[in-house]
Amino acid sequence: MLKVGIIGCGLMGSLHARTLYRMPGIEIAALYNPSREKAEILSREVGGRVYDSWEQLLEQQIDAVYVATPDHLHTEIAIAVLEAGKHLFLEKVIATSPEDGARIVAASAKRPDLLAMIGYPLRFAPGYRKMKELLAKRDAGKMLQAWSMRAHFLVPSQRVYDKYRDQHYDTPNWYFAGSDKAGPIYSHASHDYDLLHWYGGDIDSVFAYGASSEASQGLSDAFTLAVRYKSGAIAQVSTPWVTRVENDTTGVATERMTIVNTNGELRIKDDNGPEERISFADNDMWERLNGHFVACLREKRQPLVSLEDGLRAIAVSEAALRSLRERREIAVDYGAVPSKTGAAIGGGG
Repeated sequence: MLKVGIIGCGLMGSLHARTLYRMPGIEIAALYNPSREKAEILSREVGGRVYDSWEQLLEQQIDAVYVATPDHLHTEIAIAVLEAGKHLFLEKVIATSPEDGARIVAASAKRPDLLAMIGYPLRFAPGYRKMKELLAKRDAGKMLQAWSMRAHFLVPSQRVYDKYRDQHYDTPNWYFAGSDKAGPIYSHASHDYDLLHWYGGDIDSVFAYGASSEASQGLSDAFTLAVRYKSGAIAQVSTPWVTRVENDTTGVATERMTIVNTNGELRIKDDNGPEERISFADNDMWERLNGHFVACLREKRQPLVSLEDGLRAIAVSEAALRSLRERREIAVDYGAVPSKTGAAIGGGG
């Protein structure tokens, strides 16, 4: 029986806890949330003792800890999890600065016996995984262009529907309050930056445009980002929070193939035949994501999404935010990322 602790019992911590609770051989053993009431409500649903601090939780006999606090609170807690000898599942983004992200990676390097994973669920969604499978084929050809536009509508203090979780929720205050690193260009679009790395490798530079709605409290809740890969390919990313009609479209064009994923339906066309369409009726990415981490714990193998991958994503986030501020093209600085990860970009299952 694997015993799991949850630090942060809000939107994502509750989702992971409920997903794990349905899996055989998993016990939700410990819960902590700054607002104890949230942890107690979740405990009544999935079990687990509620603790008054995350430090107390880490003193318990548990195997792994999910850290699902707001992004800017990740660093101290994630490092403490590893120092306490627990396996780590860390919600994206890894941190809100490359320096803090590098501290987490360094703490993990000191404990090679422990596994650590960043929560980027799009890699486990059936449509995106199929895209990766097709692009990895030897005859796919060189990537020329990619794009990812995942449109959402988020307003401070308003209840919204989330199609990825199939539920309504209250927009967390920290999504808009405080740092612009909580906004879509830094935190939300890091999902897409991770996909771009997974599909196409290192990114050379970015150029960002942004706009702000009246409700955004000064945050750029609308943006578009132009991307240039080191390979010479180009890409575009936009995950605005201002679109009342929600729609997801991600595509890749190579020398010999084009794949477009629109809301889970793939359209595939190569040089050898007619266009093919594949639909994925169910998106079980949360089950796949958590199932993958659990399997890695049991089989003692490295997860698909590493802490270094998380650090690479925020390297793009940092460049994007700087470009928005300075109104110019900015080179992506991977200096904080250990060089050993370079060979792994574009790989994985």
